[in-house]
Amino acid sequence: MAFFRIKKIKGNEYSYIVENEWKKNGSRQKVIGYAGRAYPFNVKNIISFPEFVKIENVEKYVAENGFRKIITDLIEWELFRHEIDKNNFAIDLNSMKVMQNGRNAVLMINEGFMCSLTLNNIFEFRPEGDESNDGYRLARAFVESGIEIPQDVFISLFGKLFKQ
Repeated sequence: MAFFRIKKIKGNEYSYIVENEWKKNGSRQKVIGYAGRAYPFNVKNIISFPEFVKIENVEKYVAENGFRKIITDLIEWELFRHEIDKNNFAIDLNSMKVMQNGRNAVLMINEGFMCSLTLNNIFEFRPEGDESNDGYRLARAFVESGIEIPQDVFISLFGKLFKQ
């Protein structure tokens, strides 16, 4: 199973995707790929998701919007909560790129890593038929990307996905 590892090089943090590889001498980490320079952010704006998207009924919001729109709203909410400057970071949800100055970037938020890989994992999520496993996989995709999806939004969204 792959995970992120941060390396500090000359005062800057860089994120790599690694996996454990078992050898005779024990476990070793194998680098699978480079994710980008890592930038840490803390929450600066305390605002609930329903307040941010100006809704009163989460179930109605989820029922009336598509998966992509809901995920986009959740990403916008996290960018706002962490005061991530869109002039400094380019987040292109069509190509699933998170960039800074034309280079891959990783936004470290909510103990997760918002980057091209994690965004792609959410947008490309497809249920496989095992409700319990699918719920775990979707929740993990949100956690890994740093998106703190509210429980009621997750339950409604997962219900909508699983019915399709």
